[in-house]
Amino acid sequence: AAAAAAATSVQITLASPPGAEELLLDPGAGASLCFDYINNGSCTRLRTGGACKYRHLSRTHPDVIADRIRQGKLNPAAAAQLLAQAQAGGGGGGGGGG
Repeated sequence: AAAAAAATSVQITLASPPGAEELLLDPGAGASLCFDYINNGSCTRLRTGGACKYRHLSRTHPDVIADRIRQGKLNPAAAAQLLAQAQAGGGGGGGGGG
């Protein structure tokens, strides 16, 4: 409960470290993904003081990988490799190309 309370008080600004968006509470699987964050490692809406209703998940999160497969941007073999890396603790956060 304390971690959830801390997560709700996170304020993201231009000075926040990369990946700080992942500290926000996940609005759940019913919400869409923040493609700005997934593709660029940063959410412009949050960093400019706005609100973002979308999910800020790492590029190795299973929901992000499933979305990339649906869009034809990732094949199942590469997806399995990313999931294995994430489970082994080697999955990176946002950033990079896609």
